[in-house]
Amino acid sequence: MSDVVLRIQDLAVTFATDSGEVPAVRGVDLEVRRGRVVALVGESGSGKSVTSLSVLGLLPTTARVTGTVELADDGALRDVVRTPEDQLVDLRGRVASMVFQEPMTALNPTMTLGDQIAEAVLNHERVTRAAARERAVELLRSVGLPEPERRAGQYPHELSGGQRQRVVIAIALACEPHLIVADEPTTALDVTVQAGILDLLRELVAQRDTALLLVTHNMGVVADIADEVAVMREGRIVEHGAAEQVLLAPEHPYTRALLDAVPAVPPASTVVGTVVGTVVGEPGPGLPAAGRAPDGPDEREVVLDLRGVSLDYRVQGRHVRAVEGLDLTVRAGEMLGLVGESGSGKSTAGRACLGLLTPTEGEVLLLGTSLGRARGRARRRLLADVGVVFQDPGASLDPRTPVGESVAEPLVIHGRDGRRLSAPERRARVRELLDAVRLPAGAERRYPHEFSGGQRQRIGLARALALRPRLLVADEPTSALDVSVQAEVLALLRDLHAELGFGCLFISHDLGVVHELTDRVAVLRAGRLVESGPTADVFAAPHDRYTAELLASVPTPDPAAQRARRAARQRLTAGAAR
Repeated sequence: MSDVVLRIQDLAVTFATDSGEVPAVRGVDLEVRRGRVVALVGESGSGKSVTSLSVLGLLPTTARVTGTVELADDGALRDVVRTPEDQLVDLRGRVASMVFQEPMTALNPTMTLGDQIAEAVLNHERVTRAAARERAVELLRSVGLPEPERRAGQYPHELSGGQRQRVVIAIALACEPHLIVADEPTTALDVTVQAGILDLLRELVAQRDTALLLVTHNMGVVADIADEVAVMREGRIVEHGAAEQVLLAPEHPYTRALLDAVPAVPPASTVVGTVVGTVVGEPGPGLPAAGRAPDGPDEREVVLDLRGVSLDYRVQGRHVRAVEGLDLTVRAGEMLGLVGESGSGKSTAGRACLGLLTPTEGEVLLLGTSLGRARGRARRRLLADVGVVFQDPGASLDPRTPVGESVAEPLVIHGRDGRRLSAPERRARVRELLDAVRLPAGAERRYPHEFSGGQRQRIGLARALALRPRLLVADEPTSALDVSVQAEVLALLRDLHAELGFGCLFISHDLGVVHELTDRVAVLRAGRLVESGPTADVFAAPHDRYTAELLASVPTPDPAAQRARRAARQRLTAGAAR
């Protein structure tokens, strides 16, 4: 049994609250062996993160833990539950280490990256500070950061999200632990960056014979990297087995429901086999404005029209172009997906559509009227026809205000049909809206913290539709949601779109969601439109290599298909490098 690095037996965790004890984990049994990747999956609230935090004794003082959590240390298994805090400090980093979901929060913004890695080394090894700094540079090199000597002197804010996550992994590896616990390490990353982090984790496990306990709700990530899968629901493991067995022939209905909720994307062989673009990021000849059908006129009303829009930011005294010459059209009843990696300019373009940014060049037309030329009441009336759904439903709702008042706010500001509504009329409209997004009676009197993430997003959708807008701008509206909750919100959005007929600009880096929901798609790279057309056509036969790389980077929950996608992505990347 010497290859066992983690053994959990009958683990139970309850939290003390004002209303009594709340169980979070109930009787969990799990083993992780050296050189293996075990994925712990489930929705938010399933107990997977609490289980992972138990491994390193990181639970708050309000938690009561029973059972055993044993880590391999010098040939013996030590029970974390019964180990004093001063001894746990020695285990953390040396025996087991943690990679958290949000690297910016995990890193100290006031320390250089090299100093933070060196600190992890000095905490557990008797070496000089100079030797620790050399080790930090070597670790940065091992996790694939270019120019590691220079990076060691930089601060977290100077790196991208994917680069920061590599630094966090370097810190986790600093003392060569037997086990790495990674809690949603790719959730906040674009698909291409996520693919790179998964490649790195896979290589580290193989090369260092380290064990990895991966906590995730992304079944495609599980298929890409896991050897075993344990599925958690309501604090219990409901299914556990080899990855291929669980993903291809699940036995528990909950596992099947999770897999059924994953949006589908075209096979990798189709994507790679049809790329005809020659240079990544260069648009093909005759590229139409996104949203305009190339095969004939579309008689539906144009609700959004971006004409040659460029947008600049001023950064450290110089202008940085975020969007370059963007042509984009959305018609009534149409859903247009705007996709690209972080920094591609898609959210910047979305803010221009809402009047939050003024184009440096070009113009934004809403319902045929130039937004830049509209002033005062005319501008306010124009924007009343635009609804917006934000990425983080919790941050977009006032925590001190009942949700009924938040939903009613557009009605208070703009009225309806050119007139102010009375308080009883507003209450009736709010109830009508909350019914439409399938929230229970009495929801209008409750506060945002009393709802789940999916329910808060439904509230945001109700507020966005309060004035029956003719255009809806949805900026990453499902990225913070579990896959099953995401499926519910997408189904609701699809139903409301069919009923109300608004045009929708759907901004996302999740290509599976875009494939499932939208009619047409526009692909941005470094602020430029590189490809556009009907979603089904672009996803099945991309003409630009960048689009193909994005599609090949989307993980699928079928392990065999995911291996093919990984190989296809690597071929595309190698081709671009040549």
